Amino acid sequence: MSGRQFFYILIATLITVIIWATLDILHSRAKIQPPEEVQKLLEPIDPNLDTDTINSL
Repeated sequence: MSGRQFFYILIATLITVIIWATLDILHSRAKIQPPEEVQKLLEPIDPNLDTDTINSL
C-alpha cells in the first residue's frame, strides 16, 4: 500500500469518526417526551390488594 492510499484511508476513517460522534451527540441530546395519555398508562399501579372486595366475591 502506497503512502497516498494510506492517506486516503486515514482521511476517510477520520471523516467517518467525526460524523459518527456528531450523530451520537445529536441522538443523545434529543429527548422525546411521550404523550400525556401514554404517561398516564405508565404510572405504577397500587400493589396492595383490597382483600375485603376479594372476600365479598
